[in-house]
Amino acid sequence: MRFLLAPDLSAPTGGNRYDAELLARGVVDRVVGSLGEVPDGSSVLLDGLLASARPDLLAAHSGRVRLVLLVHLLRADDVPPEPVLAEEVRSLRLVDAVVVPSRSAARRVLEVSGVQAVVAEPGTAPARPSVARGAHRLLSVGTVGGRKGQRLVAEAVARLGGPWSLRCAGTVAEGFALPGTTLLGPVDHAALQAEWDRADLHVLLSESEPYGMAVAEGLVRSVPSLVADRGELPDLVGPAGIVVEPDVDAVCAALGRWAGSAELRVATRRAAADRELATWDETARIVRETLWTRR
Repeated sequence: MRFLLAPDLSAPTGGNRYDAELLARGVVDRVVGSLGEVPDGSSVLLDGLLASARPDLLAAHSGRVRLVLLVHLLRADDVPPEPVLAEEVRSLRLVDAVVVPSRSAARRVLEVSGVQAVVAEPGTAPARPSVARGAHRLLSVGTVGGRKGQRLVAEAVARLGGPWSLRCAGTVAEGFALPGTTLLGPVDHAALQAEWDRADLHVLLSESEPYGMAVAEGLVRSVPSLVADRGELPDLVGPAGIVVEPDVDAVCAALGRWAGSAELRVATRRAAADRELATWDETARIVRETLWTRR
Protein backbone atom coordinates (compact mmCIF):
# COMPACT_ATOMS: atom_id res chain seq x y z
CA MET A 1 0.00 0.00 0.00
CA ARG A 2 1.12 3.57 -0.74
CA PHE A 3 0.08 6.58 1.29
CA LEU A 4 0.43 10.36 1.21
CA LEU A 5 1.04 12.45 4.30
CA ALA A 6 0.13 15.98 3.23
CA PRO A 7 -1.23 19.27 4.59
CA ASP A 8 -4.75 20.53 3.86
CA LEU A 9 -5.01 20.08 0.09
CA SER A 10 -7.84 22.60 -0.33
CA ALA A 11 -5.52 25.63 -0.33
CA PRO A 12 -4.73 26.77 -3.94
CA THR A 13 -0.94 26.37 -3.85
CA GLY A 14 1.48 24.84 -6.32
CA GLY A 15 2.52 22.17 -3.81
CA ASN A 16 -1.08 21.14 -3.24
CA ARG A 17 -1.70 21.01 -7.00
CA TYR A 18 1.30 18.65 -7.32
CA ASP A 19 -0.03 16.38 -4.55
CA ALA A 20 -3.56 16.41 -6.00
CA GLU A 21 -2.35 15.45 -9.49
CA LEU A 22 -0.52 12.44 -8.01
CA LEU A 23 -3.65 11.43 -6.10
CA ALA A 24 -5.77 11.72 -9.24
CA ARG A 25 -3.42 9.33 -11.06
CA GLY A 26 -3.40 6.69 -8.33
CA VAL A 27 0.22 7.16 -7.32
CA VAL A 28 -0.93 6.70 -3.72
CA ASP A 29 -3.92 4.79 -2.37
CA ARG A 30 -5.06 7.34 0.19
CA VAL A 31 -4.12 10.34 2.33
CA VAL A 32 -3.27 9.84 6.00
CA GLY A 33 -3.09 12.33 8.83
CA SER A 34 -0.19 10.71 10.65
CA LEU A 35 2.54 8.12 10.09
CA GLY A 36 1.02 6.03 12.89
CA GLU A 37 -1.87 5.14 10.55
CA VAL A 38 0.45 3.51 8.00
CA PRO A 39 0.79 -0.32 8.14
CA ASP A 40 4.24 -1.91 8.37
CA GLY A 41 5.94 -2.48 5.02
CA SER A 42 4.00 0.25 3.20
CA SER A 43 5.41 3.22 1.28
CA VAL A 44 4.66 6.80 2.28
CA LEU A 45 5.09 9.95 0.22
CA LEU A 46 5.75 12.74 2.71
CA ASP A 47 4.95 16.29 1.72
CA GLY A 48 7.94 18.35 2.79
CA LEU A 49 5.76 21.09 4.26
CA LEU A 50 4.76 18.64 6.99
CA ALA A 51 7.78 16.39 7.28
CA SER A 52 11.00 17.96 6.05
CA ALA A 53 11.89 19.60 9.37
CA ARG A 54 10.63 16.80 11.66
CA PRO A 55 13.52 14.34 11.83
CA ASP A 56 12.41 12.84 15.15
CA LEU A 57 9.09 11.83 13.59
CA LEU A 58 10.84 10.26 10.59
CA ALA A 59 13.36 8.44 12.78
CA ALA A 60 10.52 6.84 14.74
CA HIS A 61 9.16 5.20 11.56
CA SER A 62 12.35 4.66 9.54
CA GLY A 63 12.78 1.00 8.65
CA ARG A 64 9.15 0.20 9.51
CA VAL A 65 7.78 1.86 6.37
CA ARG A 66 9.47 3.17 3.22
CA LEU A 67 9.76 6.95 3.51
CA VAL A 68 9.91 9.12 0.37
CA LEU A 69 10.22 12.85 1.05
CA LEU A 70 8.72 15.23 -1.54
CA VAL A 71 10.57 18.55 -1.18
CA HIS A 72 8.69 21.29 -3.04
CA LEU A 73 11.00 23.89 -1.46
CA LEU A 74 13.68 23.60 1.19
CA ARG A 75 12.14 25.30 4.21
CA ALA A 76 15.56 26.67 5.09
CA ASP A 77 15.39 28.71 1.85
CA ASP A 78 12.04 30.19 2.88
CA VAL A 79 12.42 30.88 6.61
CA PRO A 80 15.36 31.87 8.84
CA PRO A 81 17.75 28.95 8.32
CA GLU A 82 18.77 28.08 11.88
CA PRO A 83 17.84 25.62 13.28
CA VAL A 84 15.55 24.70 10.34
CA LEU A 85 18.43 23.80 8.03
CA ALA A 86 19.99 21.37 10.53
CA GLU A 87 16.62 19.66 11.08
CA GLU A 88 15.96 19.50 7.36
CA VAL A 89 19.36 17.99 6.56
CA ARG A 90 18.81 15.33 9.20
CA SER A 91 15.41 14.51 7.66
CA LEU A 92 16.88 14.29 4.16
CA ARG A 93 19.43 11.75 5.38
CA LEU A 94 16.86 9.64 7.26
CA VAL A 95 14.41 8.90 4.44
CA ASP A 96 14.72 6.20 1.76
CA ALA A 97 14.42 8.63 -1.18
CA VAL A 98 13.93 12.33 -1.90
CA VAL A 99 11.87 13.76 -4.78
CA VAL A 100 12.30 17.36 -5.96
CA PRO A 101 10.67 19.39 -8.78
CA SER A 102 13.78 20.49 -10.71
CA ARG A 103 17.47 19.97 -11.39
CA SER A 104 18.37 23.14 -9.50
CA ALA A 105 16.44 21.87 -6.47
CA ALA A 106 18.33 18.56 -6.70
CA ARG A 107 21.63 20.45 -6.73
CA ARG A 108 20.55 22.43 -3.67
CA VAL A 109 19.59 19.23 -1.78
CA LEU A 110 22.93 17.66 -2.69
CA GLU A 111 24.78 20.81 -1.59
CA VAL A 112 23.25 20.95 1.89
CA SER A 113 22.90 17.24 2.67
CA GLY A 114 24.96 15.11 0.27
CA VAL A 115 21.74 13.30 -0.75
CA GLN A 116 21.00 12.55 -4.43
CA ALA A 117 17.37 13.47 -5.14
CA VAL A 118 15.06 12.21 -7.88
CA VAL A 119 13.76 14.96 -10.19
CA ALA A 120 10.04 14.83 -11.06
CA GLU A 121 9.13 18.11 -12.72
CA PRO A 122 5.55 19.34 -12.25
CA GLY A 123 3.39 18.59 -15.27
CA THR A 124 1.08 20.79 -17.26
CA ALA A 125 -2.35 20.25 -18.74
CA PRO A 126 -3.31 21.34 -22.27
CA ALA A 127 -4.82 24.84 -22.45
CA ARG A 128 -5.87 27.21 -25.22
CA PRO A 129 -3.39 29.93 -26.20
CA SER A 130 -3.87 33.39 -24.76
CA VAL A 131 -5.32 35.94 -27.18
CA ALA A 132 -3.46 38.90 -25.62
CA ARG A 133 -1.10 40.72 -27.98
CA GLY A 134 -0.39 43.92 -26.08
CA ALA A 135 2.57 44.87 -23.88
CA HIS A 136 1.50 46.55 -20.65
CA ARG A 137 -0.84 44.16 -18.81
CA LEU A 138 1.13 42.13 -16.26
CA LEU A 139 -0.11 39.07 -14.37
CA SER A 140 1.21 37.34 -11.25
CA VAL A 141 -0.14 33.88 -10.36
CA GLY A 142 0.63 32.47 -6.92
CA THR A 143 0.54 33.38 -3.27
CA VAL A 144 0.81 37.15 -2.89
CA GLY A 145 3.31 38.05 -0.20
CA GLY A 146 6.98 38.51 0.42
CA ARG A 147 8.33 35.54 -1.56
CA LYS A 148 7.27 35.91 -5.19
CA GLY A 149 8.33 39.49 -5.86
CA GLN A 150 4.97 41.14 -6.47
CA ARG A 151 6.00 44.20 -4.44
CA LEU A 152 9.01 44.68 -6.70
CA VAL A 153 6.83 44.57 -9.82
CA ALA A 154 4.28 46.91 -8.24
CA GLU A 155 7.05 49.43 -7.54
CA ALA A 156 8.20 49.19 -11.16
CA VAL A 157 4.65 49.69 -12.44
CA ALA A 158 4.20 52.72 -10.18
CA ARG A 159 7.46 54.20 -11.45
CA LEU A 160 6.60 53.59 -15.13
CA GLY A 161 3.02 54.86 -14.76
CA GLY A 162 0.15 54.37 -17.22
CA PRO A 163 -0.70 52.32 -19.23
CA TRP A 164 1.10 49.67 -17.14
CA SER A 165 -1.01 47.50 -14.80
CA LEU A 166 -0.46 44.50 -12.52
CA ARG A 167 -3.09 41.95 -11.51
CA CYS A 168 -2.34 39.24 -8.94
CA ALA A 169 -4.27 35.94 -8.77
CA GLY A 170 -3.69 33.97 -5.58
CA THR A 171 -4.12 33.97 -1.85
CA VAL A 172 -2.97 37.22 -0.27
CA ALA A 173 -0.80 36.85 2.82
CA GLU A 174 -2.37 38.32 5.93
CA GLY A 175 -1.60 42.01 6.28
CA PHE A 176 0.05 42.25 2.85
CA ALA A 177 -0.97 45.22 0.68
CA LEU A 178 0.08 46.45 -2.76
CA PRO A 179 -1.30 49.92 -3.51
CA GLY A 180 -2.20 50.42 -7.17
CA THR A 181 -2.37 46.66 -7.84
CA THR A 182 -5.48 44.55 -8.48
CA LEU A 183 -5.48 41.72 -5.93
CA LEU A 184 -7.92 39.07 -7.15
CA GLY A 185 -7.43 36.54 -4.36
CA PRO A 186 -7.92 32.83 -5.12
CA VAL A 187 -9.73 32.30 -8.45
CA ASP A 188 -11.32 29.24 -10.03
CA HIS A 189 -10.15 27.62 -13.27
CA ALA A 190 -12.42 29.67 -15.57
CA ALA A 191 -11.50 32.97 -13.93
CA LEU A 192 -7.81 32.12 -14.11
CA GLN A 193 -8.06 31.27 -17.81
CA ALA A 194 -9.69 34.68 -18.33
CA GLU A 195 -6.74 36.31 -16.57
CA TRP A 196 -4.29 34.47 -18.82
CA ASP A 197 -6.34 35.58 -21.85
CA ARG A 198 -5.83 39.25 -20.97
CA ALA A 199 -2.21 38.99 -19.78
CA ASP A 200 0.53 40.32 -22.04
CA LEU A 201 3.34 39.17 -19.74
CA HIS A 202 3.51 36.95 -16.67
CA VAL A 203 5.86 38.03 -13.85
CA LEU A 204 7.66 35.96 -11.19
CA LEU A 205 10.50 37.74 -9.38
CA SER A 206 11.13 35.30 -6.53
CA GLU A 207 14.39 35.43 -4.62
CA SER A 208 14.21 31.62 -4.38
CA GLU A 209 12.17 29.39 -6.69
CA PRO A 210 12.69 25.61 -7.02
CA TYR A 211 10.58 25.39 -10.20
CA GLY A 212 7.95 28.03 -11.10
CA MET A 213 4.70 26.26 -11.94
CA ALA A 214 3.01 29.51 -12.93
CA VAL A 215 5.71 30.11 -15.55
CA ALA A 216 4.96 26.68 -17.05
CA GLU A 217 1.21 27.40 -16.96
CA GLY A 218 1.88 30.57 -18.91
CA LEU A 219 4.08 28.82 -21.47
CA VAL A 220 1.30 26.31 -22.17
CA ARG A 221 -0.85 29.32 -23.06
CA SER A 222 1.91 31.02 -25.12
CA VAL A 223 2.34 33.73 -22.46
CA PRO A 224 6.00 34.72 -21.90
CA SER A 225 7.35 35.50 -18.42
CA LEU A 226 9.59 38.08 -16.81
CA VAL A 227 11.52 36.10 -14.18
CA ALA A 228 14.30 36.57 -11.64
CA ASP A 229 17.67 34.99 -12.26
CA ARG A 230 17.12 32.65 -9.33
CA GLY A 231 16.67 28.89 -8.92
CA GLU A 232 15.14 27.05 -11.84
CA LEU A 233 13.50 30.12 -13.40
CA PRO A 234 16.12 30.99 -16.07
CA ASP A 235 16.26 27.41 -17.39
CA LEU A 236 12.49 27.03 -17.27
CA VAL A 237 11.67 30.18 -19.21
CA GLY A 238 14.59 29.95 -21.68
CA PRO A 239 13.97 32.06 -24.80
CA ALA A 240 10.27 32.38 -23.89
CA GLY A 241 10.82 35.34 -21.60
CA ILE A 242 13.17 37.81 -19.97
CA VAL A 243 15.54 37.08 -17.08
CA VAL A 244 16.55 39.90 -14.72
CA GLU A 245 18.04 40.63 -11.32
CA PRO A 246 15.20 41.01 -8.80
CA ASP A 247 15.82 44.73 -8.58
CA VAL A 248 13.37 47.53 -9.40
CA ASP A 249 15.78 49.32 -11.77
CA ALA A 250 16.42 46.09 -13.69
CA VAL A 251 12.69 45.32 -13.84
CA CYS A 252 11.87 48.80 -15.16
CA ALA A 253 14.56 48.48 -17.84
CA ALA A 254 13.32 45.03 -18.87
CA LEU A 255 9.70 46.17 -19.09
CA GLY A 256 10.74 49.16 -21.18
CA ARG A 257 12.65 46.87 -23.53
CA TRP A 258 9.66 44.51 -23.78
CA ALA A 259 7.16 47.28 -24.50
CA GLY A 260 9.47 48.94 -27.02
CA SER A 261 10.19 45.90 -29.17
CA ALA A 262 7.45 44.17 -31.15
CA GLU A 263 10.12 41.73 -32.38
CA LEU A 264 10.93 40.68 -28.80
CA ARG A 265 7.26 40.12 -27.97
CA VAL A 266 6.69 38.03 -31.10
CA ALA A 267 9.86 35.98 -30.53
CA THR A 268 9.10 35.19 -26.88
CA ARG A 269 5.48 34.28 -27.62
CA ARG A 270 6.62 31.99 -30.42
CA ALA A 271 9.20 30.37 -28.12
CA ALA A 272 6.52 29.87 -25.45
CA ALA A 273 4.23 28.19 -27.95
CA ASP A 274 7.06 25.85 -29.04
CA ARG A 275 8.18 24.94 -25.51
CA GLU A 276 7.87 21.23 -24.63
CA LEU A 277 7.01 20.62 -20.99
CA ALA A 278 6.43 17.57 -18.79
CA THR A 279 2.94 16.16 -18.45
CA TRP A 280 1.36 15.16 -15.14
CA ASP A 281 1.36 11.54 -16.35
CA GLU A 282 5.16 11.72 -16.66
CA THR A 283 5.44 13.27 -13.21
CA ALA A 284 3.25 10.52 -11.75
CA ARG A 285 5.31 7.78 -13.42
CA ILE A 286 8.57 9.01 -11.88
CA VAL A 287 7.11 9.40 -8.39
CA ARG A 288 5.38 6.00 -8.62
CA GLU A 289 8.65 4.31 -9.59
CA THR A 290 10.43 6.08 -6.74
CA LEU A 291 7.87 4.94 -4.20
CA TRP A 292 8.25 1.33 -5.30
CA THR A 293 11.88 0.95 -6.23
CA ARG A 294 14.16 3.52 -4.62
CA ARG A 295 15.85 2.74 -1.29
